[in-house]
Amino acid sequence: MHKKILFGLAFLVLLAGLAWASNEPWKAKPYQQWDKADLEVVLNNSPWAKKVVVDVSWKPGPSSGGQPGVPASDQTAELRQHIDTQKGGAPDTSPPDASMNSVGSAGATSTSPKTPFFIRWYSSRVVREALAREAIINGKISEAEGAKLLAEPVTEYEIIVFGPDMTPFQNLTEDQLKSASSLEGKQSKQKVAPASVRMKKGPDGRTNSIAFFFPKKTGSGADVASAQEKGFEFACKLKGLNLRNEFDTREMVDENGPDF
Repeated sequence: MHKKILFGLAFLVLLAGLAWASNEPWKAKPYQQWDKADLEVVLNNSPWAKKVVVDVSWKPGPSSGGQPGVPASDQTAELRQHIDTQKGGAPDTSPPDASMNSVGSAGATSTSPKTPFFIRWYSSRVVREALAREAIINGKISEAEGAKLLAEPVTEYEIIVFGPDMTPFQNLTEDQLKSASSLEGKQSKQKVAPASVRMKKGPDGRTNSIAFFFPKKTGSGADVASAQEKGFEFACKLKGLNLRNEFDTREMVDENGPDF
């Protein structure tokens, strides 16, 4: 009887482990096996993808917590643009990838209007694999082409911010956004401003997303991430908006190790 109880407990632990793994596809299986449900998790509900809900202090009116008003685009073009910008190429103003449309609303209840902003650690291996896999599933590229794109080196930390109401970012210059933003290693205490900023606009000329490119070292050569790094804080303080988020690097791990 005692053995049967132990066997039953072991079986339950195994089932729990399988359920946990299924919720973290970056640990459960290679990206070539990810399906659309896996991509939804990676791009919208993972250690590399965060939602921050803020008060809409820049205008009166009802909550702006609906679906992000972002038009669809070619995932392959988005991935290639990311690579070109990492390599120093000129950015374009094409719309963000289609998966941004699938992010949920804020769902907050308050007397003051609120809106969500979505923040992705875009330079991570896992997010780039998700974009490549999405392009493969949609028939945009082959498995070989995806592998080639993913083999390109990443030289900077890239963070993308988008949401249904990007009003605070309208009419700002790259220099203004660079001076208003920072990335800080929680253990190293090293803080850097973006080396560059990319603004992506829709057909109406309004900003759909902002990409921030941060150097991995300070001007003095110190690493922004220490050897024992436990997290980063991203901050962007604008008129009417103080956007902050912490990324836990202890969770930003896939089957190949740390991924940030």
